[in-house]
Amino acid sequence: MSKLQPLLKKYENNRVIRGLIQLVPFGIGSAIDVVLVKTLENIQEERAASFFEELAKDNVVVDENLLESEDFLHAYFATTRYALNSRRREKIKMFARLLKSSLTKEDISNIDEYEDFLKILDELSYREILALKTLDEYSSTPRTDEQNDLMWANQFWDEFENRLAKELNIPVGQVADFMNRIARTGCYEMFTGGYWDYTGGKGKLTPTYHRLRNFVEGEE
Repeated sequence: MSKLQPLLKKYENNRVIRGLIQLVPFGIGSAIDVVLVKTLENIQEERAASFFEELAKDNVVVDENLLESEDFLHAYFATTRYALNSRRREKIKMFARLLKSSLTKEDISNIDEYEDFLKILDELSYREILALKTLDEYSSTPRTDEQNDLMWANQFWDEFENRLAKELNIPVGQVADFMNRIARTGCYEMFTGGYWDYTGGKGKLTPTYHRLRNFVEGEE
């Protein structure tokens, strides 16, 4: 029996999802150890199940003609490749929601922009995603017209650092370096400039982060 059969049975009434499942490459090479092969197959199957369960959620209506669209199939294969290489199920679901957003939201304008967001999501570790989400929680902190970026961030930064230390096991003294590494993705921007008494290490979320969040947010 095909390893895909349980998934195909689950979505037997959804032609599009069934068609996509049958396109998933499950081959894992010529490994000698049979136990290892079976373990890897089980891992891939569990990851695929998480991906398609999220993709099929909310009864989103998908045009069957997409199965003949070069852009959609390119996005699909690229997304499943990243998703099946992800260890965290939460992140696998984010990949599924990103693909679903390309079908249901007009904000993603073309396949090139979709690939940009796909690569950003892949490059972010799950712990980095959680750090960004934590910082996002503080984005609603009130800000007066007289406050610059640093003055505004100073209101909550110590609490933010302490939360990362407690929840993500990042020492307070290493938070600045940790967040600075996220800047490579364009989702976070470090404050620069001649602020009085500012020694560095603080920053803010970018429009890129907020757009990506709009595409991948959902219940975990």
